[in-house]
Amino acid sequence: MKKLLLLVIVVFAVFVFLFRQRLFLRDPLASLTRDGVKESGAQIFINYPSDVLVENDNAPMYVLIVQHGQHIGAPRQLKCVHWVACLTDADVAMLSEPLAAQVNEMSGKLVEFRDAAGHDVRVTLR
Repeated sequence: MKKLLLLVIVVFAVFVFLFRQRLFLRDPLASLTRDGVKESGAQIFINYPSDVLVENDNAPMYVLIVQHGQHIGAPRQLKCVHWVACLTDADVAMLSEPLAAQVNEMSGKLVEFRDAAGHDVRVTLR
C-alpha cells in the first residue's frame, strides 16, 4: 500500500512538473476588481509563470486568460476540475476570441489590464 501511494505521488509530481505552464491551480486568496468594484463569483487560477485564468460563474459568465506576452481572451480548449484546477491545450493557450485589451502590469502579485470595453481590471494574487 505504501509503495502504491508513493508511486501515485511521484507520478503526480512528474505530471505537475511537465505541465507546469498548462496547469492552472486556483488561488483562493486572489481577488478581481473591475473599475474598483470587487467582482463576486470570479475564481482566479494561476500557473507556474504567474499567468492568470479568470472564471466567473455569475452572470455574465465568462472565462478569460491573461498570459505573458500574449493576447488576452477566452481559451479555445479548457479542461477543469471545478474550483480546483484547469488545464489548457498548450503551453501558450490557443484563444478562440482574442480581445483588444491592453496589459498594464503583470507580476507575481498583481495583474492589471484594460479590457475591450475600457474597464480597468485588477487581479490581486495571494
